Amino acid sequence: MLRIVLDTNVLVSALIRNGKPRKLFQTGIDGKYKILISKETLDELSEVIQRPKFKMTGEDIIRIVSALMETCENVRVASNFEVISNDPDDNIIINTAHDGNVDYIVSGDKDIQDLKNFKKIKIVSVDEMLKFF
Repeated sequence: MLRIVLDTNVLVSALIRNGKPRKLFQTGIDGKYKILISKETLDELSEVIQRPKFKMTGEDIIRIVSALMETCENVRVASNFEVISNDPDDNIIINTAHDGNVDYIVSGDKDIQDLKNFKKIKIVSVDEMLKFF
């Protein structure tokens, strides 16, 4: 089974609106691939969705994080690769993917997409990943 890390921007999009990121996320929930997540990615997601524009309550955030912890495979991150200098937080995704031994990173972030590959991990957009399924 494919192992995939969804970047925080993909997860946020999947949570807040109907569209391609949600369809891709649902494909993983339905068991077509394994979604991997780490404490670090959950921390970043929590930080992002606390922003006022998302209008999430503390309860909403706890519920979302708990649901992700139950449905995704959790990765303990030990790596500390620093391959993206423009936005060091993006390295969280790279390190989670590396330590989770994933096949793909799905991201809408230009800095991550520009890598195209990291070691043996392919980096693709939501559209590219949906075409695969």
